[in-house]
Amino acid sequence: MCSIIETIPPENFLSPRFRVHPVMGDAMEPTFRGGRDYALLAPVTSYRGEGIYLVNIGAGVDLFRVCSAFDGKGGLRLSQENPRCETLSVSLEHFDDVVIAIVIADIRPRDERFLRQS
Repeated sequence: MCSIIETIPPENFLSPRFRVHPVMGDAMEPTFRGGRDYALLAPVTSYRGEGIYLVNIGAGVDLFRVCSAFDGKGGLRLSQENPRCETLSVSLEHFDDVVIAIVIADIRPRDERFLRQS
């Protein structure tokens, strides 16, 4: 028996409220390949549950996997996949001050020639 999955209409991905963000560096590899992949972002001003967020950490913006810190205070844990990167713990209030967007889709180009010619 096959289950039917409700698909998202393709035009929803073209919403003017979404932005494409180029991934730079290796902090989120292997999920995102720096210099090759892109993230489709939806602007947010607060924590919307576990996910990957674009955050302004002061020295610039970067992608972080965000989840509950389970610290009993409602704090959040911000991590990146590269083991050389430091894991940060912040309060929910601080996170709401520095969050820019949440990743809603990964974009992994297969044939970059066509994108470069656009």
